[in-house]
Amino acid sequence: MPTKLAEVTRGELVESVHHGVVVAVDRSSQVLAWAGDPEHVAYFRSSAKPFQAIPVVESGAADAFGFSESDLAFCCSSHSAEPAQQEAVASMLAKIGLGEEALRCGIAPPYDEMEAARVKAGLVSPSQIQCDCSGKHTGMLATCVHLGWPTESYLEPDHPLQRRIRTIMAEVLRLDEERILLAADGCSVPTFGAPMRAFATAFATLADPEAAPPGHGREHAAALLRLRAAMIAYPNNVAGHGELDTDLMEVTGGRVVAKLGAEGLLCLAVPERGLGVAIRMLDGSDRARSVAALAALEQLGVLGSGEADALRERQDPAITNFNGWRVGEVRPAFQLEVA
Repeated sequence: MPTKLAEVTRGELVESVHHGVVVAVDRSSQVLAWAGDPEHVAYFRSSAKPFQAIPVVESGAADAFGFSESDLAFCCSSHSAEPAQQEAVASMLAKIGLGEEALRCGIAPPYDEMEAARVKAGLVSPSQIQCDCSGKHTGMLATCVHLGWPTESYLEPDHPLQRRIRTIMAEVLRLDEERILLAADGCSVPTFGAPMRAFATAFATLADPEAAPPGHGREHAAALLRLRAAMIAYPNNVAGHGELDTDLMEVTGGRVVAKLGAEGLLCLAVPERGLGVAIRMLDGSDRARSVAALAALEQLGVLGSGEADALRERQDPAITNFNGWRVGEVRPAFQLEVA
């Protein structure tokens, strides 16, 4: 039976509901709290990006090409294609001696509303750099250039880079590779199907990689700590203005490290507690995702004084009509079960 995470009201009536899964685990992958089925299988989508970026650090490519902390945040990002973000990704490509044509992520509409309007009006040409995954792809290309691997086929599942990423993913998810489902992500690189509990486990590893068991992420501690620090230092590079993961990191000062994924996914690391949290709306929408996330973090005792209010002010999914009247709300409708 699906678990209801949020209700959407209009007047006094609950007009719609959103079902989903929340699971929180500790450093040992022990499930601490949940709503819904922790074994629900989904795809990791863009929430996997901090782990897909590990090779750009471990290979030495980041240092060889002079990638800054800001650049490393883009390697983990789903950026909004704000003009400054596009300039930063273009600069990263220039550092590795490549241009936009080397990218294989495809063209996607910018999340940034102003940039999307400029594209629609014909004032700006569509570009692969506008794709939210262009920073991740640039990091992948940097690894390939540095190691002498083919760049034309870097997104293919049997490419040495993608095989390396698949091994890393099995380690941090703490699953045998054979158990991980593979499919093409929106940007065409492989994405990874696994239980929600495994996604939370990976983010518990991001929260405290030095405490991960050998063979399950500890070997990547230096890279993960460096990537985590970059995300915290440059939260706007990870997403953009008004995005949930950026807001979570900005408001908490990095006490919560967040990465959104498509189809209603959000994964969180809480370094001071060694906690990993995975949340997914089963309808794939984002309308109630922030409500579910804030409720889960409050119930877990993660948010400090005033942080929940500040986040609600930024992430208010108000139900309004064409006159701008507030006619309803999206509200949480779950209580976490605790082990």
